Amino acid sequence: MPTRWYPVAEAGDSLFSTASLYLTRSVDLPHPAEETWAALTDDSGPAHWTKGVKRLTWTSPRPFGVGTTREVETAGGLVLRERFYRWDEGHRKTFTVVASTRDVFRHLVEDYVVESTPDGSRLTWQWAGELNRPWSYLKPVLKRVVLEPTARSHIGGLPAHMAANR
Repeated sequence: MPTRWYPVAEAGDSLFSTASLYLTRSVDLPHPAEETWAALTDDSGPAHWTKGVKRLTWTSPRPFGVGTTREVETAGGLVLRERFYRWDEGHRKTFTVVASTRDVFRHLVEDYVVESTPDGSRLTWQWAGELNRPWSYLKPVLKRVVLEPTARSHIGGLPAHMAANR
């Protein structure tokens, strides 16, 4: 039986200031910005270090840029199709989700910024989403039980991953 895909309405940067669900995290890394960027754009990316991400597949050829697409499968079996609307090579990438295998999200955007620091680099990450009903009624539980722990492992797991792969 073919996979059923539900459309997710594309969104942009304004969602970061208006979304009912918003998460942000930063982490300082003792690695140059180029290495941090490479870890974020390797073939399986956060599937290596994020609890909750089972598989990441780039569906566009390299070199990546605006319009690049990928699919991310979560540990719970949800698959998201993402399209990058910003790609500043080596510095920033931002995507909007365009489809999902469950009718959970109305909008979802995610942003990654890598900056050089005197001691290495800093990654700043933002995530913003709006849920469809009936999921929107479960927002406090979903945020506390699923989204926040996944966000902590997503950003917090990167330093250990990079240290282990030096």
